[in-house]
Amino acid sequence: MRTLPLILLTVGLTLAADEHPAPAPKAKTTAKVASAPPAHAAAPTEAGPATPKAALAELSAGNDRFVAGKRTRTLDTGHDAAMRAALVKGQAPFAVVITCSDSRVPDALLFDQEAGRLFTIREAGNAPDLQGLASAEYAVEHLGSKVIVVMGHTSCGAVKAVREANGKPLPGNLWALQAGMTGLLESTPQDPNEDAAAHIAHLETANARRQAQTLLDRSPLLRDLAAAEKLSVVPALYNLASGKVQFFKAVAVAVSAPEAHH
Repeated sequence: MRTLPLILLTVGLTLAADEHPAPAPKAKTTAKVASAPPAHAAAPTEAGPATPKAALAELSAGNDRFVAGKRTRTLDTGHDAAMRAALVKGQAPFAVVITCSDSRVPDALLFDQEAGRLFTIREAGNAPDLQGLASAEYAVEHLGSKVIVVMGHTSCGAVKAVREANGKPLPGNLWALQAGMTGLLESTPQDPNEDAAAHIAHLETANARRQAQTLLDRSPLLRDLAAAEKLSVVPALYNLASGKVQFFKAVAVAVSAPEAHH
């Protein structure tokens, strides 16, 4: 008979334990850490390069980041609001980019530069008209740009159209493309050993060089600044497949000898 109370006591303790189970272990919590801006991110009011050489170096470095898939300036969105606020007060683009209207040539991305740093002039065939020339002068004279890059690109439809027309007027207002590239076909004839694609590639490079030279030929203001080494006008070619920009030698400015006084 003494075993019965012991059994009842054991059962009671078990039921009590079931009614009040032990608390579950607390789940580990991971503290959220705010993501830091990219290592190369810069403040929106950062001053641009101060010389033509430094300006070209910055464009080259930005293109290297684009090719490597390591853009920083155009991926950092943490400064967007501050950047807009700063740019309302004014702009100081360090470079002018004269390039084709082709949608596959996003100059800000391929040079990895955020708003306010590039002054872009887009014309089919990267052949600036009078307004494009005036825009370039404005950027250099009033905004302080240090370099003008005249950038063609591979697979340029405008260059191809001018080549295929072979002097015959293009329809509608497309004649303006031919006017903008006057002399291109004559200066770069097709070699008998090259096919059409190779000839177009040569025309694309030649057009970038010619447009850069024409820019200085048509603008005493730009020419004087280039002669004083305050500005560089650099032809370039963007490769659609690789993303790489090939910079060519800056256009040379002939310095006139001083007149002799007798």
